[in-house]
Amino acid sequence: MLFSFRPPNADYLGFPATPEGIVATAKRAESLGFDAILVNDHVIVKEALAASWGNTFDPLVTLSYLAACTEKVRLVTSVLIVPLRNPVITAKMIATLDQFSGGRVIVGVGAGWSEPEFAALGAEHANRGAITDEYLDIFKACWSPDPIAYQGRSHQFEEMYCSPKPVQQPHPPFWVGGSSNPALRRAARIAQVWQPVPMALAALQERTAYLRNACERAGREAMPRMRMSLRVNFSEITGKPARDSGGERVTGHGTASEVADDIKRYRDEAGLREFQVNFNGCGSLAQLEASMDRFMGEVRPAVLA
Repeated sequence: MLFSFRPPNADYLGFPATPEGIVATAKRAESLGFDAILVNDHVIVKEALAASWGNTFDPLVTLSYLAACTEKVRLVTSVLIVPLRNPVITAKMIATLDQFSGGRVIVGVGAGWSEPEFAALGAEHANRGAITDEYLDIFKACWSPDPIAYQGRSHQFEEMYCSPKPVQQPHPPFWVGGSSNPALRRAARIAQVWQPVPMALAALQERTAYLRNACERAGREAMPRMRMSLRVNFSEITGKPARDSGGERVTGHGTASEVADDIKRYRDEAGLREFQVNFNGCGSLAQLEASMDRFMGEVRPAVLA
């Protein structure tokens, strides 16, 4: 089973994101055996989101720095809000990062949702899904052998040259985030991995059935692998209760053995073999690092036993 980790490249955990904290936890994740590190993306947000996302470090710049600080862990955008950026420039940046990292880049993508963010960047919000799909095709065109060509709604070019190409061929893997019908159709079309948000087991099974049907309609025999986000909160570390308003234990919250049981249930009943671990609820960098150690030192061995 595989477990990936999200460094604090934004303030959503409840303490300020800093370069030092991002680098320290990325290095720790690699040493502990997490297979990938994933970073968020927001460029500019309204006041209502500022406490969590107003201080978000750019994902591609951050991963470029982390590429130099690590050796083998995979580097993932999760998710890059594709329609906010020029696709040709973005493709160039990703290919450059893949070169410098020795082929460790994974392109996690999504269409975004915050209308004020789109407006501030002059991006089209209403048609963002179709734009995302077109931009992903432009990525692939730019990563193809030179000379390259593309004819689409927003961009047209032919007999052009755009190098370096990514180390990974034909291109770095796409991980598609989101659980909406359009996101699942996108996953069926291009994804090596579908990354659903945290959800109840029954909801995951329903969404998986939709993805399976979408793959069949797309003529795809094998479904993308799944790597579900799991919010883990060790109450002994954070001091926060592991119960919801109805008195039920929240999935991923509690003791190490309880978290291990949650993972085994998703493994046994939904076939999940990959998880994206988010240590929500940590009030400090020290709590986050302690949670990382407990997960890989206690939860992972219990799941693999």
